Amino acid sequence: MDLPSEDITHWLRSFSTAVRDQDFKAGKLLFDGRVVSFGTVCVRAENLDELESHQWRSVWPNTRDFEFDYTATRVLVEAGQTVVLTHWSSTGLTGDDQPFQRRGRATLVLRKDASQWKAIHTHFSIEPMSKHDPLFRQGA
Repeated sequence: MDLPSEDITHWLRSFSTAVRDQDFKAGKLLFDGRVVSFGTVCVRAENLDELESHQWRSVWPNTRDFEFDYTATRVLVEAGQTVVLTHWSSTGLTGDDQPFQRRGRATLVLRKDASQWKAIHTHFSIEPMSKHDPLFRQGA
C-alpha cells in the first residue's frame, strides 16, 4: 500500500472541513449520489440522502475537531479507483454537552469522475473500546 497522493489528501481534508463546519452541502459534493455506506450510528445507508439524514445529521452537530490521521493513511490505486484506509479522531459531545474523545477507523472507496474524486463507499467505525473490554484482543 502507498501513501496518499496530493489529490486524495485534498479530498480527506475537504471532508474533514465539511464535518467540522457542519457543511452538509460541501460534504455531499464529495460523494456519488449512489454511495453505499456503513456508519458509526447508521447501520447502512443506500444513497447519499440516507447517509446525510441517518448518519451525518446525527453525528456532525455533536462532533468537534474531526480530523483524519494523514500519517497513518494508506491507499491502493487501481483503474480510476482508490481504496483509502485511515484512522480518524474527534471530540464528541454528550447530550449535556460534555466532551469525550472519539477515535476510529475508516475505509473509503473513491472513484475519479471527470473533475474530481467521489466517494462510492465509506465505512466508518469506532476503534475498539479498551484493554479492559473482554472482547478486546491485544495484537489481534
